[in-house]
Amino acid sequence: MSFVDLATLTMHRRNELEARLNIFNEKCDRAVDDIKKLKTKTQGFVLQLNCEPSELKERFLSCMKQLDEYMYLITDFNLAISKIDETGQIEYTPVHDTAKPLLPSTPPGPFNLIDALSEPAPSTSSACQNHCPPEKPKRVKVSKQDQSLIVFSSTSSSEETVQQVKNEVSVEVQCELSEELSNVKIEEPPSPLLADNSNLPAQTMLEADQVYEATIMHVDGAFFWVITDDPEEAQMLMIEMTKFYSENHKPITLAEVKALTCCAFYDDDSDCYYRGLFLKLAEGDNKTAEIFSVDTGEMRSAPVSCVQPLYSRFCDKPPYARCCHLAGVDQTSYHNKDLMEKQEEFMRGYIGTQCTIEVDDNTSESLGVYVVLSSGEVLNNMIVKQRLARPIDKAESPQPQHSREQSMHLPPPSDSESENTMGPEYDDALEAVTGYRNRDEAEICKHYKGGPEKYCFKGKKCTKRHVTMHPDGWTLDRVEVVAKCKSVALPAPDTWHKVLVTCVCHYDRVYVHLLGGQEKEEALPRFGVVLPPNTLSSLVKDMNSPAARAAYRPLTMTPALGELVAALYPLDGNWYRARVLSVTRADQSVEVIYVDYGTIMWVKEDQLRALDVRYLALPAQALRCVLAGVRARSHRSEQWAQAKRALSDMVLDKELDAHVVGREYDEVTVELYDDDGYSIAEQLAALNMVELVDYSVVDDSAITHKLVVP
Repeated sequence: MSFVDLATLTMHRRNELEARLNIFNEKCDRAVDDIKKLKTKTQGFVLQLNCEPSELKERFLSCMKQLDEYMYLITDFNLAISKIDETGQIEYTPVHDTAKPLLPSTPPGPFNLIDALSEPAPSTSSACQNHCPPEKPKRVKVSKQDQSLIVFSSTSSSEETVQQVKNEVSVEVQCELSEELSNVKIEEPPSPLLADNSNLPAQTMLEADQVYEATIMHVDGAFFWVITDDPEEAQMLMIEMTKFYSENHKPITLAEVKALTCCAFYDDDSDCYYRGLFLKLAEGDNKTAEIFSVDTGEMRSAPVSCVQPLYSRFCDKPPYARCCHLAGVDQTSYHNKDLMEKQEEFMRGYIGTQCTIEVDDNTSESLGVYVVLSSGEVLNNMIVKQRLARPIDKAESPQPQHSREQSMHLPPPSDSESENTMGPEYDDALEAVTGYRNRDEAEICKHYKGGPEKYCFKGKKCTKRHVTMHPDGWTLDRVEVVAKCKSVALPAPDTWHKVLVTCVCHYDRVYVHLLGGQEKEEALPRFGVVLPPNTLSSLVKDMNSPAARAAYRPLTMTPALGELVAALYPLDGNWYRARVLSVTRADQSVEVIYVDYGTIMWVKEDQLRALDVRYLALPAQALRCVLAGVRARSHRSEQWAQAKRALSDMVLDKELDAHVVGREYDEVTVELYDDDGYSIAEQLAALNMVELVDYSVVDDSAITHKLVVP
């Protein structure tokens, strides 16, 4: 082989190696980006724990599972890299040939293409000098494990052509690698200050109709921010932050500032550090950051040099500032800029004032509150007297409890309003006739006045529906209402009642009717007024009358879970009230529970009808009861079924004496006795169906409220 062929072969193989290196570098960059994405994603796991207590366990387990999977991936990658480091020297020429001993020769100088062309050397090639075609090599079967991943197209012996210059190529490659490594700049890891960047915990929700001490901190248009905690506590936090960051201030780059979420910033006017939420850099100026102060509610602009990461030691307390708006007044300032400025100027006069707030609406990010000053004056009334806002009707927005006697500044009543004072006590005809009060208007925003944007003065923070109201109170868009029905009142502990068992749903659970006496139909008050059924027998009779059957309307869509419907009971062909438990779209079956009896059954969708509103006045009559002092003998479902059949034979459709020993959210724990005075629980235990356990009467008469966790 000539020297030109040798140089060409070397160049081709070098180009192939460089192409493979480029692919390898791209994959390395992609791996680095993926690892950074994993780090960013894992940093958000802590934020997912700011949720309701019922979701905390599920979210924690999900985050831990994902974190373990990521750790396994990184561990496998690190192990693979460590194995590569332990394998020793790596050959740079990817050719699988049989090694042959080299001829003794003097060490050549650095190899390059110009030297190969200008300084010829004797060829060691075994190829024919007359350029005869080489013999075709015989094919040899090679196992799949021994096959090479890279196969070159050259038919010459790579050992003879390349091995002599192998050392020179290796030296050249090593020189280039050393030069490239010297040019590579390894980025420093993030400083401990940035690594300590944390997020603030969520604020606790203020309960409606409760009174809190507050301090007005900032006013912005129709909104203002208050602190309901101790102001001195917030002041001590700022003093501590100022002292700490003054001693531990560290300059950070612009890129590090952009990566912050929660931060600490220095304010020149007050000579103090505040906790803030980094929003963005000022437009056209990369030296100023726009920050929202979470403890005062103000929007601040601070130089980038005054921004510092927020240490976790300052993240124990949630933001102190709470966004509020005045309840009971209609602030139409979003249509008038001058009026907005006057309102803001009026409210700014009370910044720093300690007051008392009563929460009227806590369903949105902005709290609707009544502000009572230390002098007893209500700020909501004062802004109305200044003619800066209009009052909302008292029926729509009631006054605070401690200032009921202080009415809004309303115009004198007209003659028609004076005549209405002598009318009936009910203003709503529907409520007067059926006892049902329409609460659909509570979901409609009272501050929306129409327009293409469909926003009130709360802006996008308002969570209520923005629809135009008819003067008679009806909305102009179609509203789907899910019917609701009250449950029967739970009897107090340590009381005796006569009950009728209507359904047995488990080996220790039954549904009963409280027998307080014989049902009596109330007489009609006067001609032409029809009251809703007030007993179960009259309800069933009314629902199955020919007129009611003809008036039933089929459902227009698949019923929702928890929706009350009229369901046909296939065993007797009558209609009863039922609540939807689950829906199966495959066979169009719906699982319902008949709320007046406790029976659970699967029915077809065509056996359901829309429930009329007048059938909701009577509370659900079925009361779920749990047998006190019993426990299953085993975890086998067969044994549970036997115990359930035995309990059904003893109590179903029978009148029993029930002693209430405790009550929960929607069920009571009772002792059941038959007509002879024998305990049902002891009879089940005598049949080896259940085991008896100790229990006691739980008196909850002193408990005013309970926290129900689904």
